[in-house]
Amino acid sequence: MCKLRKFVFSFTFLLAFLSGYSNSGSKNVDSVFTLIYNQQYQEADAFLKTSASEFDSFYTDILKLDLYWWKHITTRSPEDSRQLNQLLKSFSTSEYNNLDYRLKELITLSYRVRFEFKRFNIPGAIILRSKIKQLLAELNREKLPFSENRLKLFDLYNELFLYFNNIINPFFIANKRIERENALVNIEKFTRDDDLVVATLARYFLGRIYMSIENDTAAARKYFYLLTNQFPGNIHFAEYFETCNRKT
Repeated sequence: MCKLRKFVFSFTFLLAFLSGYSNSGSKNVDSVFTLIYNQQYQEADAFLKTSASEFDSFYTDILKLDLYWWKHITTRSPEDSRQLNQLLKSFSTSEYNNLDYRLKELITLSYRVRFEFKRFNIPGAIILRSKIKQLLAELNREKLPFSENRLKLFDLYNELFLYFNNIINPFFIANKRIERENALVNIEKFTRDDDLVVATLARYFLGRIYMSIENDTAAARKYFYLLTNQFPGNIHFAEYFETCNRKT
């Protein structure tokens, strides 16, 4: 169960970016991304409102959802929790067969998993995870009309799914360990990517994986060192870095 909790905490995070940051080379998207990850929430919210005409509604929704999530886990206030829950419920299902909707559904399910887990609704979280797995299987990479950056995120997501899917197994199987190690090697390649979002997410996930699952704080430390320098306003990254320092 402990590893399931670590799975829920780490695995679902990337879904927020699977489609919302498909144009992550955009100056405006990178600006909002940086504000959110420096925990400058009011500034990020204001930027989204004043620049709404420069994003389509899909990207605005995803950026706003990620912003509200980080506000929620940072402040822990009932009002921020209410706003997040309301936003999660607001996504329409009217275009179920539309690809953008399918990706938005994937993203929303990921946040719902984390939300249910925080309420200790483990059975509900497991059911939602199964829906995520099914949706991912339905998205054929070769037929996705995505930009290069979006495909990078899709590939990163699949490597993370492979890694975590080989953790949730009640029996030790040697090839599971090999598949996990191969996934880690592939994820590490993304940490050197020129794309801000891709590199940041890869570093974050490897840091969390090495610290919480692989029990290798020395490996985790180098990624949180990079993240704390990249986003000096992020108290979570700083806390992870200090935790690694104490344990290394």
